[in-house]
Amino acid sequence: MMAVFQDWIAILLRWLHLMAGIAWVGTSFYFNWFDLSVRPPKGEVLKENIRGTLDEIHGGSFYYHEQYWPKTHPERLLVHAWPAKTTLITGALLLAGIYWYGARTYLIDPSVADIGPTAAIGISVASILACWFFYNELCFFVEDNRKVMAVMAVFVALAAYGYQHVFSGRAAYIHVGAMLGTCMGLNVWTSIVPHHIAMRKQLNAGEALDLRHGDQAKRRSQHNNYFTLPVTFAMISNHFALAYNHHRAWLILWLLMAGGVSIRHYLNVLYKEDRKERPLLVVVVAAFGGAVGLSFVRPAPPPVVGPVDTATAMAIVQKRCVPCHSQKPTHPTFVAPPGGFMLDTPEQVMAKAEKVVQRTNVSRDMPLGNATAMTDEERAQLKVWIEGQGK
Repeated sequence: MMAVFQDWIAILLRWLHLMAGIAWVGTSFYFNWFDLSVRPPKGEVLKENIRGTLDEIHGGSFYYHEQYWPKTHPERLLVHAWPAKTTLITGALLLAGIYWYGARTYLIDPSVADIGPTAAIGISVASILACWFFYNELCFFVEDNRKVMAVMAVFVALAAYGYQHVFSGRAAYIHVGAMLGTCMGLNVWTSIVPHHIAMRKQLNAGEALDLRHGDQAKRRSQHNNYFTLPVTFAMISNHFALAYNHHRAWLILWLLMAGGVSIRHYLNVLYKEDRKERPLLVVVVAAFGGAVGLSFVRPAPPPVVGPVDTATAMAIVQKRCVPCHSQKPTHPTFVAPPGGFMLDTPEQVMAKAEKVVQRTNVSRDMPLGNATAMTDEERAQLKVWIEGQGK
């Protein structure tokens, strides 16, 4: 009963996190496009202190926008902070409920670093907070946004490398995303919203706007815009075992993130200057091509001498796979075989032969978090036995 209740909490929390994230990313993309696309007005305008105007069409209607600095507080003013705050809160709850609560299953891989749950959770919390404090201080001391992004690129590379040598592959990728996602969420919470509030207070008090508040809010908003594609990739990376279980997973992730940032910069230049910065497309292709090419480079498996008999293969399966993939799992995390995938008998293993080889020898994401400590030699032996049975 409790397991079912916990599953429903996870389902609803993931759903809320996804929907809030979609709303946040959509808002970020839209307003960044809007800010870069407005142009000086050519005719009569409706408001004062116009920065630019924009016409667009959507859903069968035409729209006209003016971007301006008001002299009085608008009667009806829409704000867009809650999607970001909701994404941050639900993301933290999911990280705690999955990777911290299930640390032995999802966070720790004994073949990577044989550490206890307390140490692993401590590293998780400390590293995420350290990234935020580093980035936030960097923004205070460095005004040039290009330098901030360059320094953060180095920081992310080092963090990805470090995570790969401490956590499981899935957890390493998720933590890089959580690290940058936390920076994005706290940018909204501690910088963008407070500057907005300060501007609204000035208008309510009848004071002239201090445009420095707007500049600071806009700066963090632009940073978030560049972080968006890297973070969204990391957040859905649990589906990409080919990448996160690679022996150079940190570099694959960094290349994909660099490609995502380059895509955003290409689009931003296009919106602002109506100019196609084609060298950026070369960078995108090189980054993605490098990640794809690197995925084909894998260490050679240990040699297996002679054929492997069924008794040896099934002993490996019983010890490394059946604790989860059984009609009655003994692993404390599961009350039923994940995905209905059972490997109790040789017939059941052969019925799923292609997937077993794929998950144990190619993507290498099974056993989950290598919780049962399957060795490279055992993976190779299982593969040899399955391929022998198919002949």
